[in-house]
Amino acid sequence: MTMITPSYLGDTIEYSSFTPDDAYHLGLAPELDNFWVAAGFNSIGIQSAGGAGMALAEWMDSGSKPFDLGDVDISRMQPFQGNKKYLFERSKETLGLLYADHFPYLQKKTARNIRRTPFHHQLLSQGAVMGEIAGWERANWFADKGQKRSYEYTWKRQNWFENSAREHRSIRENIGMYDMSSFGKIRIEGRDATKFLNFVAGGQYDVEIGKIVYSQFLNNAGGIEADVTITRLTESAYLVVTPAATRLADQIWLSRNIGDFNVVITDVTAGEGVLAIMGPSSRKLLQMVSPNSFDNDVNPFGTAQEIEIGMGLARVHRVTYVGELGWEVYVSSDQAGHIFDTLFDAGQDLDMKLCGMHMMDSLRIEKGFRHFGHDITCEDHVLEAGLGFAVKTSKPDFIGRDAVLRKKENGLDRRLLQFVLNDSEPLLYHNEPILRDGELVGHLTSGNYGHTIGAAIGLGYVPCKDETVSDILASNYEIDVAGSKIKADVAIKPIYDPKSERVKI
Repeated sequence: MTMITPSYLGDTIEYSSFTPDDAYHLGLAPELDNFWVAAGFNSIGIQSAGGAGMALAEWMDSGSKPFDLGDVDISRMQPFQGNKKYLFERSKETLGLLYADHFPYLQKKTARNIRRTPFHHQLLSQGAVMGEIAGWERANWFADKGQKRSYEYTWKRQNWFENSAREHRSIRENIGMYDMSSFGKIRIEGRDATKFLNFVAGGQYDVEIGKIVYSQFLNNAGGIEADVTITRLTESAYLVVTPAATRLADQIWLSRNIGDFNVVITDVTAGEGVLAIMGPSSRKLLQMVSPNSFDNDVNPFGTAQEIEIGMGLARVHRVTYVGELGWEVYVSSDQAGHIFDTLFDAGQDLDMKLCGMHMMDSLRIEKGFRHFGHDITCEDHVLEAGLGFAVKTSKPDFIGRDAVLRKKENGLDRRLLQFVLNDSEPLLYHNEPILRDGELVGHLTSGNYGHTIGAAIGLGYVPCKDETVSDILASNYEIDVAGSKIKADVAIKPIYDPKSERVKI
């Protein structure tokens, strides 16, 4: 998954290995047991060698990562990224990007259009501007008629800022539709499916058919290896939905913990297209195109049902990552085009907007929803991340149970908090320093602009050993934005809809 690229130094030719994303490959090979990799160092091998060697040695010795290595873990790479032509095309760009300005939201230009969702061309015809993750082409934002359909990079407001703001408000105030087909879908089936999930994940999965359980896969230290939803499809089958970039890593985690459980684990991502219908008018739209009921007594929050829609069939999951009433519509790939047209055409009567991934991130951060890989990782304890509600320690045994019980007994060392800048102008991305009463105490794990709130919002961990919630909230907080200290309000519960009433109407 690396390409050897020559560089010329006088009469000497030096060869360096470059990966598709400019990050090296480290860790346990996905296809093999006890086969370890440290390769593709992108001309930064000397400066990285000490830390990489220490991390790999400790991982090999203990069987666990010493800290979050998601950016360099070889399991992030997709199988197609070993294609030689792909590597040849992409490495020519990553070589040049290594020392370029790493602008926020920077999209690579080479080796594109490889993985496309069933709605790809329909979205392009409506002005979609695509980004790429794990090879998937995804609509990140929608350009206005006559607007240049490309990114103009800056560290301040980029050219799509207002487009995304309108998409954001459409879902908060009315209705929007966006493509979630790239999210990983892993089917777990077999006579031990329930027992297996109750061992490998923190929730309780002995539930009714159609129930959706928000879940984490934990490691033995209580850290979060994956952040997923798990839907019971039948007595013996479940669907695990994962972030697009971590599907392979999450499936490997499941496979390596299968033990003697009688289950089959299958990647079914490409088999279904998924359209998210979100916003206060989402129920109205579904009632316009389907004879099924979407009322709370039939399809309450956290449940799925099979429906007729248009002239086709689908399965709808009533969940949300944007904090509004909504459904994810799962449809087999052969009917995806028809279902898109059905929903899009009916949605015009409701002034529905097509939306992109940038919108989803700005909505979720207002709601305080965690972003895996930033706010929650393998080194972040599930209780300190504020996700204890998803962990059922009443179960007799599951990976991470002892660590959760110890943390409950000993208390939290830190808490994940939500910060809102008092100034509406600055932007937040991640890694900005957090100051508490003038002292540096941490950094933001993620950030975006809250268009409903009218200011930038960030999440970040703050030390809290032997402190009460009142103690934490009583302090004065600032965020250092490019050298300027900006005062910020702080909260433990979500600033937007703290009781989650809007998702259950």
